[in-house]
Amino acid sequence: MPVTICGVTRAPTPSQPPSRSPPATPAGSRRQRFDDAVRKLAPVIAEIRKGGHTSIADIAVALNLGGLSAPSGGAFTYETTRRILKRIETLGLGPGPRTVSQALMARHDKDRARRARALGELAARRKRQHPDWD
Repeated sequence: MPVTICGVTRAPTPSQPPSRSPPATPAGSRRQRFDDAVRKLAPVIAEIRKGGHTSIADIAVALNLGGLSAPSGGAFTYETTRRILKRIETLGLGPGPRTVSQALMARHDKDRARRARALGELAARRKRQHPDWD
């Protein structure tokens, strides 16, 4: 119903502005869909980890190469894979993403193993070339 004030007629303002966004989905259903996708991916990620791919980026690449799609329907990114790993840990389906200190320790262990292998190869070569030195 129009209102006239000082000779100016105005229409009443609506109590709530019209919403242009679609109705919000309940958070529980979105979370439930994500949890279902994580439960399906957990055994696949466990196999990838057993194959020696432990970094988040390596897992994401392996999932993409395996032809799987992320819960959003697209490719796996670093952040998507990290969120999935964190949710796997929360749901108790396996270990979560490595911490920075765990990643650095793994790098240190790999370097140490590489150096030990190189030293062993060097010692074996020395024995072959100079059997009389021992």
